[in-house]
Amino acid sequence: MIFHDELRELESRQRGYRLHLQLTQEDGKVELTELDEIVSDWQERSAWVCGPSAMLDAAEKVWDDNGLADQLHMERFTIAATDKGGEGGTVHFGISDKSAEIDGATTILQAGEDAGIQMPFGCRMGICQTCVLPLEEGHVRDIRSGQEHGAGDRIQTCVSTASGDCTIKI
Repeated sequence: MIFHDELRELESRQRGYRLHLQLTQEDGKVELTELDEIVSDWQERSAWVCGPSAMLDAAEKVWDDNGLADQLHMERFTIAATDKGGEGGTVHFGISDKSAEIDGATTILQAGEDAGIQMPFGCRMGICQTCVLPLEEGHVRDIRSGQEHGAGDRIQTCVSTASGDCTIKI
């Protein structure tokens, strides 16, 4: 986890500082409906949020709905939109036996998460390689470069979208 040691040091040195670690692969995603239980006085504090777009959108809605938009500070890391997406299609996740219909702009990582699969991920922008999985069948397209990948290739799910029907090994 990035800044793990620094966060732990802050926890040990700063009176009143309480660190709540929720690691997605172990604990699942943060449920904003449980925010009152995690930080009972969250409405009295400023919040700095960074993460996947779906989580940021959900946080923005919660803060807006509570009239606290000015207390929410967000940093979005997104890939610039291009015209290099695939055509979309059905993504089948082989091991979990789940499928998702996606358009040519939705990443395979997002489709897997939306289908309830614990997808490996890191940076969500095509840098760290944590999300790499085998493409068993079909074709996908890298939305940054437009490069097409076929069966047998290992693909970055965070920057790839379906180019027709495909099967990912997870």
